[in-house]
Amino acid sequence: MEEALNVLDLMEAQGMEPEPSLICILLKSCGEAENLEFGKTIHSRIVGTDLEKDVYVVNNLINLYAKCGCLENARNVFDEMSNRNEVTWTSMISIYNHRGFLSEALKLYSLMKLESRVRPNAFTYSIALNICAKLRNLKMGVEIHEDVKDRCESDEFIVTALIDMYSKCGNIDSARRVFNKTGEPTIAACTAMIDGYNNNNQGKEAMDLIRRILQRLDMKVVRELGFTCLIRSCTMEAAYRQGQEIHAHIIKFGYDLSAQTLSALVLLYEQCNKMVLARRLFDKLVEKNERLWGQMILGYVKNGMNLEALKLYVEMVSEDVEPKSFALSCALKACVGVLGLKEGKEIQGRAVKVGCGFSDDSILAGLVMLYRQCGLPEEVQKITRIYKS
Repeated sequence: MEEALNVLDLMEAQGMEPEPSLICILLKSCGEAENLEFGKTIHSRIVGTDLEKDVYVVNNLINLYAKCGCLENARNVFDEMSNRNEVTWTSMISIYNHRGFLSEALKLYSLMKLESRVRPNAFTYSIALNICAKLRNLKMGVEIHEDVKDRCESDEFIVTALIDMYSKCGNIDSARRVFNKTGEPTIAACTAMIDGYNNNNQGKEAMDLIRRILQRLDMKVVRELGFTCLIRSCTMEAAYRQGQEIHAHIIKFGYDLSAQTLSALVLLYEQCNKMVLARRLFDKLVEKNERLWGQMILGYVKNGMNLEALKLYVEMVSEDVEPKSFALSCALKACVGVLGLKEGKEIQGRAVKVGCGFSDDSILAGLVMLYRQCGLPEEVQKITRIYKS
């Protein structure tokens, strides 16, 4: 960096202005290294020169400030530009998006559309649609869809972004219409459509689409789709056979099971009441989150295996996994099944300790049921009074 600065000093002393490409390279290097100090030095050297009017130089300057976390500086440079191209606008919109200023990003997109000299490109549209999806802004999303119809509606990134936007805004029918218009949907589009169905609680439709995909595509493509996405659909519909088929394919083709895929399979087998299979995979997981522990405990309870559920709860606590409301309420259901008063009181104490005691409806309901089953009406009255107070 110092050598580069010395070269700039030498050129300035000889009355030579550096090439825009050199300044762009230096600014890009500063951004990648997050070297704000050196980047500001370069910025000071181009103020008042023709380089300050070069759109490519200024675009790199904006990206430098953004990568160094100086959003206000980036916006100031943007506002001072007299000549902005689509890259300039798109970069600034993208910066706001990545930094979480979603409403500001959409305002900037609207301003861009008012500028007759510059039109959004496919990348700009896809970012704007992604922001609409995050904000659940269906109205703006539909407006953008109208804008792209005559320009780049068939672009693969636009297709995926449209499916995602409509799905997250709850308009799954429009998402499917976009999907159906593509002759050969990409892997990203298929994944977005399946996730859209899953997130809108339409597991049956997701399964129908998965069956079509499994019939048409080879396992390499299916793998790229994401096993977790496919298995999640099977779980929602308790589609044991289809889930088992996917699991069998994974084993047959020797794919390594990620922690995410293993967890998805555990949930599938638990949902389908195949607890032996669920436990076998559960034990293979090195790290298990609290929700998965709770789901396994619940699976045992649903299948009348209350002692196994309590053993698993004890194992969870012994591994220093702090049970929260869900896991505690599931363990209480197991206590009711075996009239485990001692265990139930221990769970009650832990629930109070972690801050989800009588204020949690599921914990309270479990305790009331347990004390009633154990013939302790005075305990029921006591915890009910505490809850009401």
